[in-house]
Amino acid sequence: MVYFSPNTPVLQRAILSSLLKMKMVTNLDKYLDLPIPIGKKNSATFKSILDCAANRINNRSKRLLSNSGKEIFIKSIIQSIPTYAFSVFFVPNGVLKKLQSMICRVWDLRHFNVALLGRQVWRLISCKDTLCFKVLSAKYFPEGDVLHPKQIDNPSFTWQSIAKAASIQ
Repeated sequence: MVYFSPNTPVLQRAILSSLLKMKMVTNLDKYLDLPIPIGKKNSATFKSILDCAANRINNRSKRLLSNSGKEIFIKSIIQSIPTYAFSVFFVPNGVLKKLQSMICRVWDLRHFNVALLGRQVWRLISCKDTLCFKVLSAKYFPEGDVLHPKQIDNPSFTWQSIAKAASIQ
């Protein structure tokens, strides 16, 4: 399939599509869930992404989910966003804010943040042969117990975050 600009003469289109052995199309609706070609209104380009996220959120509104269920749900919304679009185009702030707003209505991001940090604490407790454990334990918990660290002046932001999550009960 090959798409030509409207400014390309018809004869050149026919010759090139023949040489390329590709079918000539006059309209491309979407590629990887993005409208093509992208015009000057960039926000409109990402409307399908926002619509997809909104539909997913609205479809779950009548279900009660546990915290784990909400985490999986949010991850599925985030994964529904075409990573291609985010890796190729600088997404307008307005689109990102709308997406964040939709996600925040379903999920308390602080709890999500603490849950992810809690997973790091669990890894430090259960995987003592990792480089991360060795580095952090050398400075912050030389006895090997993440839950009982020694007091340090000026700890790293990484350690402050992990310690805060470890102290939440």
